Amino acid sequence: MSTSRDGRFALQQLTSIEWIVVDTALDANDPHRTLACVYEADQFEYDVLWLRDLALPTKYMCPTDVLDDISRAMRRGSRVPSRKPIPIPHRAPAAAFA
Repeated sequence: MSTSRDGRFALQQLTSIEWIVVDTALDANDPHRTLACVYEADQFEYDVLWLRDLALPTKYMCPTDVLDDISRAMRRGSRVPSRKPIPIPHRAPAAAFA
């Protein structure tokens, strides 16, 4: 089992050609714990089935590249910081047509 540099994500080999990437920060019974399934397509190509939308590629050169990309994606964050809302001018309703 390989882990990311920060130790949060782990690459677990299931078979000789299949791995899963899990988030170790989540409970073992949490359905969101598994982030991706990685399959060997050929000797130098691995396909990834994403179980979370991380906007990452579906093909890699090796399974550890998947782990590195997930670590980078989760570090940069996906939320835009909160900002003060833009004020909307309010006007009286238009006069009814007679």
